[in-house]
Amino acid sequence: MDRSFLADQDVIAASRKFVCIRLATYENADENEVLKGVFAPGGVLQNTVFSLMSPDGRTSLVRAGRSPAWAFGGQVGRGIHQQPAEVIGKMAQTMEAIALAYPGKDKPVGRVPLPYLADLRLALNVAAADRLPLVAIFGNAEQRKLMEQRLEPLAWADEFLGRALYVPVTQQDEFKSITGLKTQAGYVVIQPDIFGLKGKVIQEISLLSTAAQLKQSLSTAVGRHQPSTLTYEQHRSQGAAAGQRWESKTPNTDGIGRSRFGPRPRP
Repeated sequence: MDRSFLADQDVIAASRKFVCIRLATYENADENEVLKGVFAPGGVLQNTVFSLMSPDGRTSLVRAGRSPAWAFGGQVGRGIHQQPAEVIGKMAQTMEAIALAYPGKDKPVGRVPLPYLADLRLALNVAAADRLPLVAIFGNAEQRKLMEQRLEPLAWADEFLGRALYVPVTQQDEFKSITGLKTQAGYVVIQPDIFGLKGKVIQEISLLSTAAQLKQSLSTAVGRHQPSTLTYEQHRSQGAAAGQRWESKTPNTDGIGRSRFGPRPRP
């Protein structure tokens, strides 16, 4: 679904006029309640939820459902990864029309924070599902503030936009599922395993790196990432054979089942 809709260049261009929010289903009870208010047939929260909302976050401006296909007349069902061009185009056109109706204020001046995931456990799983490397900003509050100031301009630059995910880490024991860590603080670029349960260090970058050094090192590290090439069916089959299961923090209420084999890869 994401490859079909959210990777379309017109949709990406239109999305720059929106505040895009990615909530992790079954990982936060408060977020679950928000999602239930958007789409929950029979009061049951589904595994995936999609809508375009009014600025107050209370009103769906399109038909809410499990994916953009519900809103824009696409094909609905498991295993459908490519939608007709006219359906994808309808999403981009609708987003542009909504953006005109809600022009918003001028762009903020100053720092734009990193798009952090909640914690390293979840970040590994999401990064594996998105087939992207993960950048951990590791250190105490003062060290992370310094690193964030240098990394933020790069993360939002065209060269790196959409090429990595980010997570703050404060304690070394949070890396218990990561192999190859040597540093005490710094930028840690991680290769998630195919099931998003473990990872290995691709490269550690010093927190004292200059902006130019950080850009070069980050480009090299991101380029060394090797994404999974498994299809959805291969992923589930290998996960089942290996006994790999993702245990969510809140109960999985989706009718498909109460357990998932790690992240669902996108071809």
